[in-house]
Amino acid sequence: MMRKGLMILFFLWVSAWLSGCATMETPKQVPYKVMPGGIVVWEDEIEFKIPPPGWKLLRVEAGENDINFGFMRSDPGGFPSGTTFAYDEEPFGCSAASFDGREREFFKRFLFNAILQFQILERKKVQVVGGEGLQVDVEGKDPVKGEKVRARVVFGKRGDRIIGFYITQWRPLAGTYDLSAFDVLINL
Repeated sequence: MMRKGLMILFFLWVSAWLSGCATMETPKQVPYKVMPGGIVVWEDEIEFKIPPPGWKLLRVEAGENDINFGFMRSDPGGFPSGTTFAYDEEPFGCSAASFDGREREFFKRFLFNAILQFQILERKKVQVVGGEGLQVDVEGKDPVKGEKVRARVVFGKRGDRIIGFYITQWRPLAGTYDLSAFDVLINL
């Protein structure tokens, strides 16, 4: 009987010890800071305005991701009404060193699983992250699924690399876009 009691106490002690070890994980460092004045700073370099109410932070995970940082919101209307803003350190097409080359490669892969053909609505040079950049506004439609998407992609230079910012807005084909969302987040 005493032996069974000691065995039970031993297993309880081991369980308590193991559960204590499992909770000793060091907190993960996040690559962004929320600053006074309504600004979010990514890796002490890129500044974003804190989004208005209703926007949620896209989770930043290590590994292979399409984005590094972003926000999203659900919009009024039927599926797929939603808007996403993202920052990407390595936008699709990392072999292209020029804005034109990056644009071509990017749109071959951007939203590839939606099988959309994009129409360029506007293409212009802009100032971004302290230098020259390229802004491209596009729209894609899928009549089979009854969806459309409008996107603004802004390419900029960070050192010798090209980085990307983009905002996408999905709607049913009969839905209308909220164009004010395209200017609300970037503080470039």
